[in-house]
Parts: sequence; structure tokens; C-alpha cells
Amino acid sequence: MFIFVILLVAGIINPVFAQSPSSSLQASVLPLLGGADGINFDDLVFAPDIHKVLVPAGHTRKLYLIDPDTYEAVLVSGFNPIPENKKSHNAGITSADEGEGFLFVADHDTQKLDMIDVKTGTIMATAPFSGGPDYVRYVGINHEVWVTQPSNNQIEVFTFTVGNKPTISSKTVIPVTDGPESLVVDHIRRRAYSNLGQETAAIDLYTHAVVSHWPNGCERPRGLAIDEPRGFLFVGCSEGKTVVFDLNKDNTQLSSLTTGPGVDMVSYNATLSHLYLTGSKDASLSVLGVSAQGQLSLLGVDRAVARAHCVVGDDRNNIWVCDPQHGQLLRYKDTFPAVR
Repeated sequence: MFIFVILLVAGIINPVFAQSPSSSLQASVLPLLGGADGINFDDLVFAPDIHKVLVPAGHTRKLYLIDPDTYEAVLVSGFNPIPENKKSHNAGITSADEGEGFLFVADHDTQKLDMIDVKTGTIMATAPFSGGPDYVRYVGINHEVWVTQPSNNQIEVFTFTVGNKPTISSKTVIPVTDGPESLVVDHIRRRAYSNLGQETAAIDLYTHAVVSHWPNGCERPRGLAIDEPRGFLFVGCSEGKTVVFDLNKDNTQLSSLTTGPGVDMVSYNATLSHLYLTGSKDASLSVLGVSAQGQLSLLGVDRAVARAHCVVGDDRNNIWVCDPQHGQLLRYKDTFPAVR
């Protein structure tokens, strides 16, 4: 595997700035190498420890690490080539997370979890999946990586070691029913949360047991986000709704709000108390405010693109939205005031 830096100033990635329809959001376009014919994006993650936005670029078999300050993109390439150039949802490099100086990357084509050294871009270890992977999430308190596998109704748990010769291997599977869809980790309460059908479940990080579940108020639940200190869990519904639950009060529903249809991923900016979600069916980006009482308010709606189902915020108040049809990212600057 090899790694190199692509500089915006060199013109290899040339953002085209365009004022968005909303006076409170400024949008720009960030094309990605090899994306002219489209990219089957599935997951976007902000990794605070390395201060990068992780962009798995599907069938292109590339992983981009974008700096929120400079918009430099470090390209991790060299994944084992696959002859068939598929563009489906389940092709190529689809999900990634970071922890302890490593990137953990789901490769659909090889059906393996890759453990990559952040500094060198070298694959240090791999482990086969027991089912088709969806989301990859690092669990820091017990040095594990959890991978959702909806087609097998399970979450596979991997353990890893660091040192001169890092290793990674499958540890156990967590059986679930009618899921899992999405996955967020709550280190404060020692829980992970995932949607199982029209319910959301809490899973103990140590015992790997489902310890509670409750109706999530969605016809089709999709993405999850969390405000860990305040104990708010946000559930995005595909029909175009977001629901807030209080994890400190028996998962009581606090509020809900309707936005554009086609919601998938949701992302939370804890500094501003803003929630981001896209409507892939009406090409919208919505910014919601979250009060101290867990009440949602609509701060603004902007134009995105059709099929823009993935979104993530970073620690510089950028909002990154995937554009699958054009193989690029849209970047918005969130200038709405913080909600208190």
C-alpha cells in the first residue's frame, strides 16, 4: 500500500466555490480523483484524533483523508485490485474508522477488515468477515472494532493488538433481529446503539449483550447520532423525520421534527448543538438546532444534490455531503449561531 498527498493549491483537486441559496450557508465543491463517472459512497466519518474526515470512495478502492483546515486530501490507495469494476452499494471500500493510530477499513470486495497504519498507509493486518459488512466503528474502552452485518442479522466484534507486529481477529458476534442499521458508540454509558427494525437497541460494550430496546418512532429508521455528555440520541427516519431520545431518562422521547424525505445518515456538532441530515429524495440539507431540553428546531434548509445520503460535520464547523452521481463532496460552512 502507498500513500500520497493531493494539494488543493496544486489544482489536482480544484474546489469551485458557489454561494448557496441560504445566506447562512456557503457551499463549495470538492471533486475526487477517479470520480468523474460517479462514486458509490456509503459512509463518512470525522476522526478527531487525527483531525481528518474519512471518505471511503467505494468501487474506486480509494480512501481519502481530508484536512478540515486546509482541505488537503491524503489519498490511501493500493488496496488489492479487483478485476470487476462494480459500482453497487456493496462494492469496494465502503466504511472506515480511526483509533489508536490505525485506520480500520471495510473492503467489500475482499470481504476483509484492513488495519492500516495512519502514518505510513501500510496494511498491518487483516481479518475476514463472517458476513457482509456495513458500518465499521472503533470502540476505544476495550480496544475493539465493531462491524454491522445486516444480511446476517449480527454485529461482528474484532479485537486488535498494537506494537511491532499488530494483529486483528474476530472475537465474537452479537446476534440481533431485523438489523442492525447504523451504529454509534457511547463511552460514557458503556453502550452502543443500533436500529433493529422499528426499535432502537442499547448494547453493553463489555458483555456484548442487548440490554434494552424501545420503539424509535420511525417507519424506516436509518442513521444515528449522539450527544454523549447530555445523553441525547438522535434517530433519523427515511420518511423524513428526526426523533430525539433521552438516554438518562429511560430512553424517553423528547421531540421530533419533519424534514425532507430520504434521510439516511445524521451527524451532530456538539460545539454548536447542531444536527445535520440530508434528504436524498428532495436534494436538501437541513441544519437543526438542539436545545438543552432536547427540543429540535429547524435553523435552515439548503440545496444539496439527489441521492446525497451521507453527511458528516467536523470540528471546524464544516458540513460534508457526498455527491454519488458526480463523484465529489459538497462542503458547507455552518454559520448558524450555537444553540444553548
